[in-house]
Amino acid sequence: MQLITDLSRISTPFSNSVITLGNFDGIHIGHQELVSMVIRRAKELKGQSMVVTFRPHPLKILAPEKCPPLISIYEEKIRLLEKLGIDVLVKIPFSLDFAAMTPRDFVKDILCGLLGAKEIFVGYNYRFGRGREGTTETLKKMGEEFGFSVNEVEQISHNGKAVSSTAIRQLLKDGRVEDAADLLGRPYALIGIVVHGDSRGRQLGFPTANIVSRHVIIPSDGVYAVKVAARDRCYDGVANIGFRPTFDKQTLAIEVHLFDFDEDLYGEEVTLFFLSKIREERKFESADALIRQISKDIEEAKSILASSAGCSELTF
Repeated sequence: MQLITDLSRISTPFSNSVITLGNFDGIHIGHQELVSMVIRRAKELKGQSMVVTFRPHPLKILAPEKCPPLISIYEEKIRLLEKLGIDVLVKIPFSLDFAAMTPRDFVKDILCGLLGAKEIFVGYNYRFGRGREGTTETLKKMGEEFGFSVNEVEQISHNGKAVSSTAIRQLLKDGRVEDAADLLGRPYALIGIVVHGDSRGRQLGFPTANIVSRHVIIPSDGVYAVKVAARDRCYDGVANIGFRPTFDKQTLAIEVHLFDFDEDLYGEEVTLFFLSKIREERKFESADALIRQISKDIEEAKSILASSAGCSELTF
């Protein structure tokens, strides 16, 4: 996949491109279907499939207080789109100057002039250009003028419910990671760095890796069955998210106990795949009571994870 992050570096304009535009946060099953349409059509036209998106999210510039927490971090989005098979990913730097561009200039100078649009696929509520003046109808009229066609794709539903990034954010906030996975087409993944903790887990007999998340969205407090990608291997584990009320802690912690693993991962990046929520976090009357519950959590997690795929198969 070719990655373009600076339009000024396009020395030779593209031609015969099939393009879709949007923010694509989470690359959920609706996005995946849209990208698949673009790839199929590009092959039919013997052109290139292209995703055009923006960095940062436009709302971070235009209305930071309204910008939602994002499901995907930058590198993750690139990796997922590449795995889907897109030919070209264009990440346009979003700024106030870019936001002031009229819909016509955006279409004429960028979509046609630089990116060679032959056919464009957009979602059912697509808006673009200065003040969100451009609509799908605007795009279709410009297509007649500049020689490209436009396909408006209806919102995708799954089990009778509309698929959206907003819905996925709420499911994760509620700890419903299995329902979120249905809409994502994969388990939710949290990437983070392992840091030193207070060694409480090791004292209890269950050493844990303490994670500082690179993702803003963290599933609700509780205990989860997880797969963990670390050092190019995949491990089963159980993760606790919360404030560790048994020990009167006041700061949120993400701790994961890896089965059959007792090495230091300090400073290393790991990925947690959330497969199922086992229980809510709660306060226990003693450390011994907590130890007994952790043992039960581990057995339940092992049962859940026994038939799950490896980490490399959990992305799509």
